[in-house]
Amino acid sequence: MPHSEDTARTSTVDRIPDPAGLNLDAVWSDEWEKNLLEAAAERVKRQVDPEQYQLFDFHVLKQWPAKKVARKLGVSLGKVYFAKYKISKLMKKEVKKLERQLV
Repeated sequence: MPHSEDTARTSTVDRIPDPAGLNLDAVWSDEWEKNLLEAAAERVKRQVDPEQYQLFDFHVLKQWPAKKVARKLGVSLGKVYFAKYKISKLMKKEVKKLERQLV
């Protein structure tokens, strides 16, 4: 197998990325936070009105503009913002509860 001039001069070991260069703690922390938010969302979803959760899901989780959510789902803009406020508050409480249980 022909080698390019660069790889011919560089040993195989030197071409392997240094694991110390990866920030594994940050990767793990990001993954932990993502899983925690997903678990909290599932718990909150069971506690609230399905329509309110849907408004929250589209506006906050899927990051649709509030006007688009209101238009697509045929509700007032105020209803979208209220769902965001109410469910965000519940999500924060649920995340704290999960953190206490898991740590």
